[in-house]
Amino acid sequence: MVLGQDQPNERRENFCINDTLYIQYDGLDQVTTEQLGQQLTNVDHGEANQQKVQLRSLQTAFTIATDQINYYDRDVARALRILNEKINLPDQIINEPNSGQSTASQKKEVNLSGGGLGLLCEQQYEERSPLIIQIELRSSGVRIQAVARVISCTRVEPENSQTPYYLRLAFTQMNEQGRDLLIKNILFRQAEELRANNKHNLT
Repeated sequence: MVLGQDQPNERRENFCINDTLYIQYDGLDQVTTEQLGQQLTNVDHGEANQQKVQLRSLQTAFTIATDQINYYDRDVARALRILNEKINLPDQIINEPNSGQSTASQKKEVNLSGGGLGLLCEQQYEERSPLIIQIELRSSGVRIQAVARVISCTRVEPENSQTPYYLRLAFTQMNEQGRDLLIKNILFRQAEELRANNKHNLT
């Protein structure tokens, strides 16, 4: 049987990396899930959101430019990201409609792709249940919010007393701008890992 080739966007979303992120997530009921999905889908519409649209466009352009600079001078690129984060501190949250949730962000090791993520967690979630999730990208300092659905949540062996479950999530609602930034972050981290591995092999 001949398998069809993935489209370019599908291949980009299937890239996976292991990364450390600041992340928060909470369970949702069906009504809130639908409301948040509509907010995330329609975040670019309406005159009141024009400044947010401009901010996201500028942030995307900045991320692309610093990624290119990073190939030639990593210290300069890092300094530019820090300066950008400082300047945009009040307005750096991307795609963050009010969900009514207040769980604090936690630093987590995750397996991340453009289509979802996996991580160790403290409690068990039902399969197919919806969650609101927010992740902060270390490369740019921006935050991306999405609605996700539980693929699986199983006990790990050997069991960790603090995080005994491995949670796998698929993003179901995410603004296009946020998804682009997420994929760019994944590609950037992959390039960093390849450079580090090449440098290690040469020594």
